Parts: sequence; structure tokens; C-alpha cells
Amino acid sequence: MARKRLVLAEDHTEMADHLRSLLGDYDVDIVSDGQGLIAAVNANVPDIIISDIAMPGISGLAAARDILAVHPNARIIFVSVRDEPAIIRKAIDDGAAGYVVKSDAGDELLDAVQTVLGGGQYVSSSARAALKGGP
Repeated sequence: MARKRLVLAEDHTEMADHLRSLLGDYDVDIVSDGQGLIAAVNANVPDIIISDIAMPGISGLAAARDILAVHPNARIIFVSVRDEPAIIRKAIDDGAAGYVVKSDAGDELLDAVQTVLGGGQYVSSSARAALKGGP
């Protein structure tokens, strides 16, 4: 079976390297902004898209909307420091299959990827807690 292909959009090099290291044997392409993410997805649709929300130029949320308009079956997981309920809900409502708060990534990113590859949705523990306690 072919290795699953992921695109990771993260504008901070150290964080991109860290997230990449958590993904084990997956084939991962790394881009540093929303425009690069859109281009990478359009060039060769990956099995999973992992994206930060706050990036230079086009945000991850805006890039996801553009991607989903062209590739409605794209599977997107947001990995962000943002844990505000409104942001998490917006990401999910806009079509994200997963949301992982960066502080949870070490323990949960691989689980999120596996869950989303299996057709499920994943919200990390900190994001779930924020949603339970937030407006």
C-alpha cells in the first residue's frame, strides 16, 4: 500500500520541523503560507492537509475555504495555538475534519491524522475543553 501523503502548512520553521517529526513515516510536504498550501493541494491532492490558522498572507481558514471549494472531499486538520471556542467552531463549521491545539500536538496529532484518515473527525483534548467551557 502506498504511503499516505500529507501537506503541512506552518510558517514557523521550528514548529514545522516539530510537527513533521510527530508524523512518523508519512510522506509530508511542508509549505510556509496559505498561498503555498493552496498551490500544493492543487498540484497533487494529499490524503490529509494539516494547517496552522495564522499564517502570512492568506490565513489557514481562508486557504481551507478555497481548497474545499475546489476539492470538497479534502480532509483538513487545523493545528493552532488558538483555543477560543469561536475559532474552533468556525474551523469545524467551515469543513475541517480536525482541530488540534498545538500544546496537544505531541500527544494527539498522530491520533488526529489516523482518525481523519479513517473517515472520522478529531478535536483535541484542549479544544474539547474549550468548547465545553466557552460561549
